[in-house]
Amino acid sequence: MKKKKAGPRIIFASFILILCLPWAFWLLFEQVSDTANHENRSFAAMPRLRPGTYRQFAADFTSYLNDAMPFRNDLITLNSGIDYSVFHASSNDSVIIGKGDWLFYCNQEDGDPLASYQGKDLLPEDKLARMAENLVQQRDYLASLGKEFVLFIAPNKERIYSEYMPEWYGAPAENYRALQVYQYLKGNTDLRVIYAYDELMEAREAAEEDLYYKTDTHWNAVGGYIGARLLLRELGVELPAIEAGEIKITHQGQHTGDLANMLNLSRQLDYASPEYLVSGYPENGCSLQGGELLEPFSCTAEDADPRKLYMIRDSFSIAMYPYLGSQFRESCFRDYYSDLNEDFREQDPDIVVVEVVERKLEELAGFVF
Repeated sequence: MKKKKAGPRIIFASFILILCLPWAFWLLFEQVSDTANHENRSFAAMPRLRPGTYRQFAADFTSYLNDAMPFRNDLITLNSGIDYSVFHASSNDSVIIGKGDWLFYCNQEDGDPLASYQGKDLLPEDKLARMAENLVQQRDYLASLGKEFVLFIAPNKERIYSEYMPEWYGAPAENYRALQVYQYLKGNTDLRVIYAYDELMEAREAAEEDLYYKTDTHWNAVGGYIGARLLLRELGVELPAIEAGEIKITHQGQHTGDLANMLNLSRQLDYASPEYLVSGYPENGCSLQGGELLEPFSCTAEDADPRKLYMIRDSFSIAMYPYLGSQFRESCFRDYYSDLNEDFREQDPDIVVVEVVERKLEELAGFVF
């Protein structure tokens, strides 16, 4: 009787061992490994095998396994680090690697800031007209209640720091959506509209600090101050200019940018985006309640303007609220996706501000209270 060769069995056992080893090591090192979700999506859940789902089970399980793979973030970080450092390339299609550690956002499903930069997302006349009509209707409704209304547009980072964009994207377009919307509203309505581009470009010359984070889509505390000061001026409240002697800007550590997170390189690039604190303006005893990104939050300032401010906002307001909240006795900040109608009636503000970043402008066509 011939003995069976041990070779195939050894190869098979080795293959199974190789498959299992990462999971065995994971049990030992899971507590010290990076397990955070750095992607702008939800990870796949463990699927359940049922009679009605068996055809899809293999694909669902593969998605789950890809997201739950041991040392997943560490491997992604290694790959991203090699792409970034060696090839000056991005491992994420939504992140552009610019010059001098500047990162830029280019997600087509999230406002497509690259199309805005290149002037490829201009709106047709009928959409501009619908947007203007809707905003005028909202303003008139608020006016009937005795309330002020202001629209504030925050510029995309790509346009403010265009010199750090890769050269193959070209110079920023002279005609682009934010300018188009701003000029249309100013020329065809009597709405109070603010677009902060010119003031930010002037502030770049006056301030030593950057106004936007290098590794994040947003402006920082200095850029937020410029935007808030411009809005407050429209509302009849003056703050000192950023270059004024009483204004002090101090370094407060480093910022973990959302774009660096998308590359899984937040720790590797934490040197690139300083966090600043702006002080020297009248704070009027301001105190904050709440403050989570997508949750309602409010400010009170006993010695400030007696009017009540209500801001419907996106994430760009996070760098603005310390300055805005300090200048009104009460301020409320609400995300677009909150239940605004009931909350608005309950708060009964004097001033309503709609703040929107440039890449999200088209949403104004359907915005209602």
